[in-house]
Amino acid sequence: MMKFWKKALALALAGIMAMAPVNYAQAANAGNAIAKGIDVSKHNGAIDWNSVASSGISFAFIKAGSTKSGVDPYFDANMRGAQNAGLKVGVYIYSYATNVEQAQNEANLMLEWLSNYTVSYPVVYDIEDSCQRGLSQEQLQAMINTFCSTIASAGYYPMVYSNKNWFNQRIGNVGYDKWVAQYADNLEYEGASFWQSSSHGSVSGVGTRVDINYQFKDYSSLIVSDGFVDRNGQTMFFAGYKMQRGWVAYNDTRYYLDANGYLQRNCWFADESGTYYLTADGSVARGQVALDGQNYYFDGNGVRTGGWVTVEDKKYYYAPDTGAMVHGWFEDETGKYFLATKDGHMLVSDVTIEGQDYYFADNGVMQTGLVTKPDGKQYYYDATGALIRSSEVTIDGVLYTTDKQGVATPVPVETPQQAAETAEGTATGSAEVVAE
Repeated sequence: MMKFWKKALALALAGIMAMAPVNYAQAANAGNAIAKGIDVSKHNGAIDWNSVASSGISFAFIKAGSTKSGVDPYFDANMRGAQNAGLKVGVYIYSYATNVEQAQNEANLMLEWLSNYTVSYPVVYDIEDSCQRGLSQEQLQAMINTFCSTIASAGYYPMVYSNKNWFNQRIGNVGYDKWVAQYADNLEYEGASFWQSSSHGSVSGVGTRVDINYQFKDYSSLIVSDGFVDRNGQTMFFAGYKMQRGWVAYNDTRYYLDANGYLQRNCWFADESGTYYLTADGSVARGQVALDGQNYYFDGNGVRTGGWVTVEDKKYYYAPDTGAMVHGWFEDETGKYFLATKDGHMLVSDVTIEGQDYYFADNGVMQTGLVTKPDGKQYYYDATGALIRSSEVTIDGVLYTTDKQGVATPVPVETPQQAAETAEGTATGSAEVVAE
């Protein structure tokens, strides 16, 4: 019976707290905070996140779990509820690691738990357990670096949580943002990004006491939903609040970010998919592009292209090995071509090159021999492709004459009858002369 009344009283108090307005237990030096938030776990039970958001809370850190207890049973509900209510959401794992290998395992586990969620604030390593008290500063920092570097490599923003004394006396300075716990009116730690000032706050929508946190560092330009971010002199790209690496497609073009997540610009880049040029803004070059005195062609994906390319009804040829545009004479197994010395396009029809006339068919191949042009007239081009003018040439046993324009006309040949008649006329004439 006694247990019943205790349980009833606890439920009644929980209901009262859930309807209560926010009570932050305002810290004296939190005046420069830019936002207020809470952190929660299974110990806070079911939460009305819309009420939390309406109370002025703008962010929440949600426990994902630990290696001892597994994933927090309220993790999914809290992640979805907080996100749907419009809060910025970070996550944390409570660490029981005592060596680097275990810290790596905790990082891998955290990434597995996060795979189906959007995380818009830091991913936190909570390191404060009694099993870690005997570890040296070097060991603690090695564990922190292992966890945080793994989280960062996956595109998330890592952070470390502990209390003020642990940071001062055990952990020391680490190269990651710090979330510092100190339950007092004043935070006595320089450089904290977040301050957990109380574990006894009351917030509308939370039926239990709850941890209150103040934010001092602005993450709005460091962790973004989608797009580019400039950080420490480098440009990074985010998609779904995760920093990206490798190829990304954005604004109808492509960009490449190296292993550090840094945007690559003004440089050549090659991988198994092809060779690219990354322009001043990092986007891939596309179409015809002049680089270092050479012309190149890049397809719609930015891949440098070799061989024949058609651009606006003109054809160009790019060397397959270097990708550079070819100018002047060019020959392959299909024939001999001439590519304009100025812009490189393939020439067709009548062309004068260095004072000599040539003819190129519609497919660009240089013609030789007897050629019938669209005007219906025939012209003769020798083995070098040069037009022959004012001359006589024999083509397949037929004698032709070419005029000043190069028009070739076959020389009439007498038939046997014509030859006989000519011979008879010659003989008759001779006899007459004799007879006279």
